[in-house]
Amino acid sequence: MIDFYNIYAQYSTELKAILILVTGMIASKLISSVSGNIATAKLGSHIGGITRNVVFYVLILATIISVLAEFKINVTGVLAAAGIMGIVIGFAAQTSVSNIISGFFLIADKPFEIGEAIEIDGQAGYVLDIGLLSTKIRTFDNRYMRIPNSTVANTRIINISRYEIRRLDIPVGIAFKENIQKAVEKIDSVLKSNENILMEPEPMIIITKFGESSIDLEARVWIQRKKLFDVRSELIMGIKTAFDEAGIEIPFPHRTVYFGDDKKVGIKRK
Repeated sequence: MIDFYNIYAQYSTELKAILILVTGMIASKLISSVSGNIATAKLGSHIGGITRNVVFYVLILATIISVLAEFKINVTGVLAAAGIMGIVIGFAAQTSVSNIISGFFLIADKPFEIGEAIEIDGQAGYVLDIGLLSTKIRTFDNRYMRIPNSTVANTRIINISRYEIRRLDIPVGIAFKENIQKAVEKIDSVLKSNENILMEPEPMIIITKFGESSIDLEARVWIQRKKLFDVRSELIMGIKTAFDEAGIEIPFPHRTVYFGDDKKVGIKRK
């Protein structure tokens, strides 16, 4: 017959250590998951993910310390050695430390959330993840891009999808010989016929400047962000069709070069 009491007495330390380890790992997983979900609900998904990881590793560390204590290992000495090693590693990995600190600044500042479309230093895409070391982005042409947090924190960030409505600017040029009022009326009719354009804020048509080869106008309208590209195409095609039907010329760049007093040569430049 197996004497469980003697087995327990002989291996009590090992059994307690295994019990602490298994219980600690299960508890770490559960508690970190609950903490992450709570943080996600209140503060956002990226803070929730970081909270989940931090809680998990802190509890795992506490579990390991408890296991070492069962074997009468000097935990203070281990922690001191770990602290010294951490300082050495910190000096050797200053770039990583900078990225981690920048990651916390990004979390506190919240310039973007996971899933939003952003532009960072000319590179645009959807945010996949905000980690302690880097930010991951899927570009609009479906490429994976990893940017160190220190770079993200120190460059210009444009959040493309933070607001639901966007202003769309359509530049239009007409020949100098054309009637400006007539061109404005044609553009206005195209804008009013498009059901995707919001009437509040009200659409605008402004005359911007005398260009090199044209009178430059600009149509400014507000639309739902999700319809941005569709509306841009619709307006460009609509304005071009309206101008063609009305005989309004959209000129290409050209210059006139003069030689002497009575000679001139027109040079058209595409």
